[in-house]
Amino acid sequence: MKKLTLSLIPVLFCIVLASLFATHPRRWVSATRAEFLEGKLRGVSVTSDGKLILAPAFEIVADTKEAFVYAAVLDRGGNLYLGTGNGGKIFRVNSAGESNQWAKVEQPGVFALAVDSNNRLYAGTGPDGKVYRINQAGDPETFFDPEEKYIWALAIDAQDNVFVATGPRGVIYKVTPEGKGDVFYDSATTHIVSLAWDLDGNLLAGTASRALLLRISPQGSPFVLYDSPLEEIKAITVDRYGNIYAAALGGLGTHPLQVTPAASEEKGKASFPAAKSERSSSRTVKVSGTEKGGKLAVYRIDKENLVETLYSSNDELAFDLLVRSDGTLLVATGNKGRILSISPRRFATLLVECDEEQITRLLEYRGRLYAATSNLGKVFELQTRPATKGIYESKVLDAAMLASWGTIAWELREPATVGVRLFSRSGNTDTADQTWTEWEGPYEEPKGSYIKSPHARYIQWKIEFPEQGRSAAVISSVNAVDLVSVSYIQRNMAPQVTSITLHPPGAAFVHYPSSGNPGNVTPGGPEGAHIRSIPREIRSLGAASTTTPPRRVYVPGAQSISWSARDLNRDDLVFAVYYRGLGETKWKQLEKDLKQTYYTLDGVSFPDGAYIVKVVASDRPSNPTDQVLENELISKPFVIANSSPTVKWQSASGQGPGPVKFEASTRSSTIHQVEYSVNGDEWGILFPEDGIADGTLERFELKLPDLSAGEHVLTVRIVDSVGNIGTDKLKISVP
Repeated sequence: MKKLTLSLIPVLFCIVLASLFATHPRRWVSATRAEFLEGKLRGVSVTSDGKLILAPAFEIVADTKEAFVYAAVLDRGGNLYLGTGNGGKIFRVNSAGESNQWAKVEQPGVFALAVDSNNRLYAGTGPDGKVYRINQAGDPETFFDPEEKYIWALAIDAQDNVFVATGPRGVIYKVTPEGKGDVFYDSATTHIVSLAWDLDGNLLAGTASRALLLRISPQGSPFVLYDSPLEEIKAITVDRYGNIYAAALGGLGTHPLQVTPAASEEKGKASFPAAKSERSSSRTVKVSGTEKGGKLAVYRIDKENLVETLYSSNDELAFDLLVRSDGTLLVATGNKGRILSISPRRFATLLVECDEEQITRLLEYRGRLYAATSNLGKVFELQTRPATKGIYESKVLDAAMLASWGTIAWELREPATVGVRLFSRSGNTDTADQTWTEWEGPYEEPKGSYIKSPHARYIQWKIEFPEQGRSAAVISSVNAVDLVSVSYIQRNMAPQVTSITLHPPGAAFVHYPSSGNPGNVTPGGPEGAHIRSIPREIRSLGAASTTTPPRRVYVPGAQSISWSARDLNRDDLVFAVYYRGLGETKWKQLEKDLKQTYYTLDGVSFPDGAYIVKVVASDRPSNPTDQVLENELISKPFVIANSSPTVKWQSASGQGPGPVKFEASTRSSTIHQVEYSVNGDEWGILFPEDGIADGTLERFELKLPDLSAGEHVLTVRIVDSVGNIGTDKLKISVP
């Protein structure tokens, strides 16, 4: 027995699939930044021009075991302090990466931290807002109590004065090193949520619920640098040239700093015990970004106060900004735990993504980059070397029905000796779970490898990036993935005729050639022979301008029908129309291979009677002959009547002035209306004796008005249900 050669396997594979699936292949292509961002990244970055690359290493430094890290600050020795919730704990991480609980304050949320020139740590808290000063032994003492609910931000000037941003009254306090505080600026907003210094010693402040970026002079005089259309200026930073960067949030529904009643404590929502004055009713504060969704804008304000939007998003939130010495701006975001890198040329790269939901703080000390997270509260270091391994998992593709997978192909930029590895898995649930198949692969041929995953409705692919062994300080294009495509074929499903409409008798459809083709160009020749063979997306180009709907005109005896049909595979359809009379058993064909969804019968050619039509839809143009599927739908009965209604008088001539009796009848249709006129005068309407004109035979009695002596003519006009008209007259003699 001869062995099957490898070159024949793809051919036989396609033959087998053709016996099960429709012939029009589809292709799922991922090639843009937005498309790649729909997947899950671990150790993988997404560049602004839509490439997947190996990310810088992102290694855990400390785990606080707390839910949230709201604040972080570095002291002059490189020790990192973390303010957490909901236990009011402050952690310290030294330069060697050793961490411990450094202090604990009375308030559950530590929202702000700052260090003065003497290396003393200050902590701002809520919801009973106080500022604590913590000595080198980790002992906290109340430094300032402004009797506000929340301390959102702290900033310390060169004289060690502490500036305290509060809410919900939107006041900034200036507190001397001795703890004496006064109102520095009282805003018209509800919260001051962020503080920073510009290069001239002015205080920069971000507000909520109206998102204002303020510059406040040392004397307390405010100036609005920018009035954002969003709701909150969440973070501010300044580069060495004096350019100001600000992150604004919006679209958060209930404002994130508003105190609202709480029914329960959930992950991702900061729940605190009530302030002393509110212990009788449970309250919750929702800290910025713990809600899903939201809008984000990152602004750059130069020395001339010109505002430029560097980055915007409708489904991200920002918590912190850090500008590096080379001008690169890092943005800490949620709710997918991502750090964005915006280059001086305005290129935005998704640098890293972690399992924690929010990156809440970014800090740098002598070239070392730290990132604090929430859900759960940890600290990571962003290295200047690449990750040892990167894994990218695509979103799940829904083929809409059972599908067969064809090939997976990918394009690499600067492929390395050890390339990326691609895998696939499939299943019949919209979320990849334990019922899905195991990962199949790795696939080896970038130009197209046959997918080994079984037939299913859903498929997902992943890429594994090998270690590069080279610096990632400048983003590397080695093994950069530009594109991944998956081809598939849906199982062929029968088309459906969803409705048939019977139009009024006499309505005929007339099709006029389109005038939207000024060059008179007919692709495929006079008959358009190959048009149905080319891909639908190409075929549809210009379709709106070259398709003219039919006109509906009146033609005596015409009977038109139209129908609606659909095909889940989006196959091209052709239609056949059949008819039979009521009481008959055999269908007769009227037309076949119709591409339009309407048809007009020539009713004059049919005997009077009741009929039904059948429309059969076929997907023959898109499938092999032995795999063609059809479906049909039968209309309601309709009447064809070519004979005019007739009148039968009770007597050949009338002898007035008594009532005139007559019968009106039709062969197939029903009586619609009877009208009469005496001596050519105005027509009147006459109801039958039973009061309703709805049968094929109706009896009428007409009481004539007083007529003068002599001869008179009574004319009767009968209109049936399909519009046929019959008339007759009766001479009436009055003595």
